[in-house]
Amino acid sequence: MDFKRMILDKKFFLAAALALAGILIGTSWPDLKWNAEKPTPLSCGTFLSALEHALKSRTVLYLIPITATLPWGDAYLREHQRHFLRLLVLRTGKQDYCRNRALSTALSGALVWLTAMLPCLLMFFLLLYGREELWRYPKEAVGNLLSTAGKICLIASALSSFGAFSGTVSGSSYLALGLPFILYSFGIILRERYLDFLYYIDPSEWILAENDWGCGQYALWIFLLLLSLSMALLHLAALERKVETQL
Repeated sequence: MDFKRMILDKKFFLAAALALAGILIGTSWPDLKWNAEKPTPLSCGTFLSALEHALKSRTVLYLIPITATLPWGDAYLREHQRHFLRLLVLRTGKQDYCRNRALSTALSGALVWLTAMLPCLLMFFLLLYGREELWRYPKEAVGNLLSTAGKICLIASALSSFGAFSGTVSGSSYLALGLPFILYSFGIILRERYLDFLYYIDPSEWILAENDWGCGQYALWIFLLLLSLSMALLHLAALERKVETQL
């Protein structure tokens, strides 16, 4: 029930539109030379690399915390303020309500970016694939794109859960939507300007992985998975406590 409501909510579509716009703005287009008699063919997998590089742009980097919290970050507060909470809890039960809310919130941030990536990938395919050299399976380009997209989805999931946790605990929609962006930006600025050796607090490093994260970046993947899971569990615990005290 929560998942369907989240997908159909206008805030979800707004967040996905912002993410899509960020990808397009951050895209570095190859020189296609449409009017050339014999245009130089693009390397195999250019349409995949174009999306990967767009996902690593500064525009996308700063849009991630905004789009992650926008769809469902203040959902609990809206339901409580509009007096829908008691009805929803009576219909599903306290435990099911809290679990569904925590799960749908954690998925919302990731789904926003997946929804934005797919049409962009289709557009890049239609525009660039026909200009590529003789096709062969671009294993490296596919792996890089999947890796970047997966990291963005995990980061967005963690931010959406953290935003919802902040709003649930504080009772403020402003904190639910704004605090993740503030801390996210603070981590980037702190590392870039003052503490370069603390690369693990920098969200841009979580995507770019320019430093040592071990063989195959396994440490980074474990870190992001634990971060996403811990934020979801934190949100769940806050929901259970609030629902128990307010009903």
